[in-house]
Amino acid sequence: MLKKILVLVTLVSIASCSSKMKQDSLVENQDDFKVEESMNNSIQDSYKTLDSEQDARAMNDAAKAQEDEVEVKDRVFFDYDSSELSDDARKILEVQAMWLKSDPSINITVEGHCDERGTREYNIALGERRANAAKDFLISSGVQNSRIKTVSYGKEHPIYFGSEEAVISKNRRAVTVVN
Repeated sequence: MLKKILVLVTLVSIASCSSKMKQDSLVENQDDFKVEESMNNSIQDSYKTLDSEQDARAMNDAAKAQEDEVEVKDRVFFDYDSSELSDDARKILEVQAMWLKSDPSINITVEGHCDERGTREYNIALGERRANAAKDFLISSGVQNSRIKTVSYGKEHPIYFGSEEAVISKNRRAVTVVN
C-alpha cells in the first residue's frame, strides 16, 4: 500500500511540474498533448487504485470477520486400543455440539476408524466403540439422538500409510460427516 501511495505522490508531482512547465512555454506540437493526456490518465488510474484499496480494506475486514468465526473440526483422535475421549477430543466435540444445536436441520454420521494393527473383526468393533463415544458425547451435550448415525470402518479406510506411530496414530479417529 505504501508503494502505491508513493507512486500516486510521484505521479501528482510529475503532473504538477508538467503543468507548470507548460505554462512557462508554448506547446509546439501535437505530441506534447499526448504526453499530458497520458499523464492525466495515469493520475486517474491512481485514483482508481485508491478505490480498489478501499475495496481491499473491505475484503480484509470480511476476512477478519471470518477469522473470528469458530472453526468446527471434523475429527477426534484416540489412543492405541482405546475408545476413551481425550480432553482435546472433548473440546472439539463441544464445538461440534454447539454448531449442531445452532442448526437443527443438520444430520451427521460419525465414522469410527482404527489403525492397521489387530484383526479386521476387532477393529470393526473398536471403530464402532469410537464412533459411539463421540455420538454419546454429542447427545449428552444436547444434540438429538435422531440426528446422529454411526458407522465403523475399522482399519479399512486409513488416511495415512506407514509404520511410525506418528503416522498410524492419525488413523485412530472418529470423523463427523454431514449427511
